[in-house]
Amino acid sequence: MLNQQGKIIGSSAPKRFRIDPVYRRPGWVEYDPAQMLETVCAGAQAAVRNAGVSFNDITGIGLANQGETVIAFDRKDGHPICPAISWQDRRAEPIVQQWRSDGLETDVRTVTGLRLDSYFSAAKFAWILRHVPLARELQASGRLCLATSDSWLLWQLTGGRYFVTDVATASRTMLLDLDSLQWSRPLADSLDIPSECLPEIVSNTASIGSTHEPIFGSEVLISGLCVDQQAALFGHRALEIGQAKITYGTGCFALANVGSNSACRAPGLLTCVGWRIGDKTSYVFDGGVYSAGSLVEWLVELGLAESTEDTGRLALMVDDSDGVMLIPAFSGLAAPHWSGRTRACWIGMNQGTNNRHLVRAAFEAIAFRVKEILDAMEASDVLVQGVNVDGGLAQSDVLMQLQADVLGLPVRRSATPEFTALGVGYFAGLGSGVWQAADQLPPQDPGGETFDPQTAEVAKNQEMFRRWRRACAAVVDMGEAGVFE
Repeated sequence: MLNQQGKIIGSSAPKRFRIDPVYRRPGWVEYDPAQMLETVCAGAQAAVRNAGVSFNDITGIGLANQGETVIAFDRKDGHPICPAISWQDRRAEPIVQQWRSDGLETDVRTVTGLRLDSYFSAAKFAWILRHVPLARELQASGRLCLATSDSWLLWQLTGGRYFVTDVATASRTMLLDLDSLQWSRPLADSLDIPSECLPEIVSNTASIGSTHEPIFGSEVLISGLCVDQQAALFGHRALEIGQAKITYGTGCFALANVGSNSACRAPGLLTCVGWRIGDKTSYVFDGGVYSAGSLVEWLVELGLAESTEDTGRLALMVDDSDGVMLIPAFSGLAAPHWSGRTRACWIGMNQGTNNRHLVRAAFEAIAFRVKEILDAMEASDVLVQGVNVDGGLAQSDVLMQLQADVLGLPVRRSATPEFTALGVGYFAGLGSGVWQAADQLPPQDPGGETFDPQTAEVAKNQEMFRRWRRACAAVVDMGEAGVFE
């Protein structure tokens, strides 16, 4: 919760408000929509309570969301027709392969700035239409809503009065025309997705309407919306071309501001809407790593470490991974490979390999995947002069120092813990009139820490990166050849 000076005055403990994923089949990742709503409401109430204020004191609410997580629901009563399908879910890969065979890759790239991939919302919409019988029935009667999770949450929070999404979130669906900033009806038709089932698109600082009074005990204006990664970039005040951030959460996402040109493209990366304020739109390059924090948690589940904190201690016990390399393709590989068929594997183990080498290889893999993305940005003339970092895994000193050494760039970790919340709070403040323009936002808290690259480690780590990249290319080739199927 922010005050007018931009200070965080109230927050809720993230671990108390987790949303539990469900893995019903290999490649499927789902959430219970009811739990999502309950968590959002309980988290908001805890933040307000901890700030020592009431909802009557709040000028505006902002809502960030998990981008490509989708919920299909009945327009009549808001009831979901199936579980929420997570951004990590890969069930729609066969549909994407069909679209690729139909020659739609170029159209998708040109119109939306995205790659044809099951990661994006459109593929999940198509799966629902094909595999959930109620979906076509509701479509025929004009009652089907196909949306990202924010739209359903907003529907619930406003008592069913609004079916909207923001333009940055819409740019992650694989259905938004980046030039017109409207749904592309020709593309939607090609993908067999009824555009009339999609939400209205609004700016990131639009005043949507008020929450339904029973939700929080009073009506509160909803005035800021954004997909999580762009919200974090805005929270870092990345208002100039080339300013970048990396968020280390469940996945890891690197974004850089590329200005107002909707036609800007980079091989292997995505072009998305960063934000739209008034009549001005900023675009971003985006590169995602599907497995980061989830990878570290997996190491603990395997018994290789006692806790996520313990992984850092183990990684420091060895100078490097002793030739062991991890390809972290647990849900395929995103930018710049875009191979949904690749699977994770360790390479280079011998009888001397132990848990410390395996943990170290995992940390190195995260850092190497980030370097791939920043290298692609710089190849397209977006020069990144150091990066800002945030997210839970950014609190790992071991990973942050390793990242600086691999990139050969300073890595700046702010004292502010949650940039996604900060960014969407800025949008809400702009939308509700607390601040009049982005360049008038209050200065951020000083402090934090900078991890400078260690000269002796840079050359060593970059040589390790070159070897890892050759190994990664070989595993991708195996995936595309169907070895893992």
